[in-house]
Amino acid sequence: MIYNNLINHLKLWCINKSKKYQLENAEHSGAFYVGYQVADELEFKLSTLMDKSFESLDKLREEILNLINVHYDPCVINPQNITAKHIIDKMNQNFCDFLEEVFLQNKNLPLADIPYKRVIAGSEADKLKEKFSLHWKYDNTSYWFPLTGDEPKEISDKFFVMFDFFEPYIKQFEKIIGLPQAHIYSFGANTFRPEHCIETTEIIDCSGSETIYTDKDFSWAIYFSHENTVSFAGSIVPKVKELLSAEKPHWDKFETAPEEE
Repeated sequence: MIYNNLINHLKLWCINKSKKYQLENAEHSGAFYVGYQVADELEFKLSTLMDKSFESLDKLREEILNLINVHYDPCVINPQNITAKHIIDKMNQNFCDFLEEVFLQNKNLPLADIPYKRVIAGSEADKLKEKFSLHWKYDNTSYWFPLTGDEPKEISDKFFVMFDFFEPYIKQFEKIIGLPQAHIYSFGANTFRPEHCIETTEIIDCSGSETIYTDKDFSWAIYFSHENTVSFAGSIVPKVKELLSAEKPHWDKFETAPEEE
């Protein structure tokens, strides 16, 4: 059976814990940040189980419990002090307690209010990465248009703007690409975690990182960079140019939006 709703409830718990620890770290600084990292890792690992079929709830529980002690971030693998170690242990214990509560309520769980997100690894991810390379000349080893020195000339229908000029139009852009109903793929920079792709119904990274999105047919692409460029390619270009017509003086230019007075 597929237990997406149950997994989503666990993911939602992780997301809320992540926000809590980020807030506490901002207020007090220090070791609280590791709580965010543990919660974020848990949400990532749970996302690898979406749409996966399990023989029983016990098999799902076994899989999740095995994942708890799989870590990627050096700060979680080697806690910097006793306080950080205590936070990690506390997070894991609290998660296990919540897991048991959710499993007991499985048949009566309401629909989790959380966007679809599936982490794709292994052979399926390898095939998707090949498609990103084939269709968009993006292989995650360097920047993409317009930051790469070797511009993908095979892709003729493309342009970019700085993120500041695109940001006011994000909601309208999401409608153009069919979100949140449509499922899209993303592929981007992975710091410590295994290289992977994501199937999602939202644009998660909007600036400050190297991430490329495409539809399931690989007919269009949008790329966000650490340098705050946003690039568009393929079938959506005409509609995006129409959407951003008021920003035409800023197309294909590296610049910063003027600060509001």
